[in-house]
Amino acid sequence: MKTSRQVVDLRPEPELLLAAAEDRITWVLEHPQMSDWLKQALRSADEADPVVLQNDLEMIRHLLLPRCQAQIDLAVAKASIATVPCVPARPSGTNR
Repeated sequence: MKTSRQVVDLRPEPELLLAAAEDRITWVLEHPQMSDWLKQALRSADEADPVVLQNDLEMIRHLLLPRCQAQIDLAVAKASIATVPCVPARPSGTNR
């Protein structure tokens, strides 16, 4: 006697995923604290081919993330140097 096993796909339907993504994008576009740069990028992406867009996003990630991190690290380093008090060096042979 054969028993058939039904395969259940637990992933949401692509239409549901797309609707959720569109809802999040709408929220960002309507949020006053989000940058104009981000909003313009989202508007431009609306008509783009999804494969081309995905490739462009990877390029942005590879190009801008390292630059931003380096800029942040540099700013933190400069700020920490500026806030370190200057203590004069003690002459050698002194205990105090």
